[in-house]
Amino acid sequence: MLPDGYFETFQKYGHCTWLRSGREALHLVALNIKGNKQEPTVLMPAYCCHSMVDPFEKAGWKVVYYRLNEDLTADLDYLTHLLVTVRPTATLTMNFYGSASTLDAVSSIKCGYPECLCIEDFSHCTFSLAGIHNPQVDYYVTSIRKSIGVCDGAVIISHKALDEKWVEVGETEFVSARRDCQKLKAQYTYSQRADKKNIFFPELRRQEGELDNFSGVHRISKTGEAMLKTVNGEMIRYARQNNMKHLWELLNGKVGMVTGLEKSFVGAPFSLPILVDNRDDVQKKLAQKGVYAPVLWPVADEARAICPVSAKIADMMLSLPIDQRYNYDDIEDIASIVLDILQ
Repeated sequence: MLPDGYFETFQKYGHCTWLRSGREALHLVALNIKGNKQEPTVLMPAYCCHSMVDPFEKAGWKVVYYRLNEDLTADLDYLTHLLVTVRPTATLTMNFYGSASTLDAVSSIKCGYPECLCIEDFSHCTFSLAGIHNPQVDYYVTSIRKSIGVCDGAVIISHKALDEKWVEVGETEFVSARRDCQKLKAQYTYSQRADKKNIFFPELRRQEGELDNFSGVHRISKTGEAMLKTVNGEMIRYARQNNMKHLWELLNGKVGMVTGLEKSFVGAPFSLPILVDNRDDVQKKLAQKGVYAPVLWPVADEARAICPVSAKIADMMLSLPIDQRYNYDDIEDIASIVLDILQ
């Protein structure tokens, strides 16, 4: 499939800043917005991982969580309460799994408290930006690495160019090491030989640890840029859309799911989240059958305390793959394995 220049189309939505990771992209946004403020406040959805929180805390922000509904849209009453009482400098929204629209949340923010800046993480909608784009959002950020398996990559789309004085020049060892690990991972995926996994897996975990403990902001590598140019975004969107609908139809009514996932069918979903008891045991059994279903995500204790929905999903959710690597028969196999384990 020939590349279609998908990522180049982002330029029509605003100024694009290409960086190494989503964490560092959020960090650069946080540094730009902060200015001379001593401790600005950002509102975050309670269902979010530390990689969304750390970039703000490392920039000297205070993080306050807001509640979510069962379908992972913002609890607008609670969000409005925080806008009035906390008076945040910024609010971060996220269209979880491509099914939790942020339109109402952004409208509530801009209508009731227009000086509050809106930051949207669209990592779950990277390939459906045209369908979700909202000009009221001040900063769009997405992490691309895991979405399509490139060695590094993230982008910020903003109304005006960012101050990049914090961006470090020069490539790091991280990129070449990650590229080598991805080659070994591809060999493991094809062969399923455990000895190959033992070679690359510890190194991949070390690399993720490096990103978790980031101390600066880095540009996307030349290798990452070249890999993005080989992408066919329309093919990816079509494959994810059809895989999501197919797997949802096979599992609907038989397995617990996040509410409202069918709303993602018009986009390019990230994954299909299911809700299960004894999650860790189920995850292990799925892995033994060749289905890797990651946990997205553990959430902070403070977030759990204010949002029972986020706590429940954090404890019960597994993310089933529906991306462009899988065809019709693969989805049939994944559904069969899931149902065999859970029923």
